Amino acid sequence: MLVRQPYYMTRRAVPRFTENETTPVHRLPVDAYLTEDSVVLTASIAGLNLDDLDITMDDDALIISGEVKGLEEDVEYILRERFHGKFERRLHVRVPVDIKAAEATYDQGVLRVVLPKAEEAKPRRIAVNVAH
Repeated sequence: MLVRQPYYMTRRAVPRFTENETTPVHRLPVDAYLTEDSVVLTASIAGLNLDDLDITMDDDALIISGEVKGLEEDVEYILRERFHGKFERRLHVRVPVDIKAAEATYDQGVLRVVLPKAEEAKPRRIAVNVAH
């Protein structure tokens, strides 16, 4: 189970800042769901260079961070709606996972992280015996 983060739309509108307080760090929107065997997260990050992506697990927190570089630097934009800049997302995963078996893929602008559940977190059938 993932911890639901309240007030998502309000918090998304106000970027946080890094230590030097000059560069905003945007909150990466993700989708997350559980399957019988895994915790799966997806995020759309168009234009991402994989060298600028970092995915780590710290205790029960999955941290996805990186930077999407702007395409044109020496132009005056009329409209600029596409995401660019530094981003980070920290999600607390409340299900024991096997981090050694975790996989991340990036295909056509979509990042997909699969965290297999640890054996103790998977459902088990309990056999019922007849009492004699």
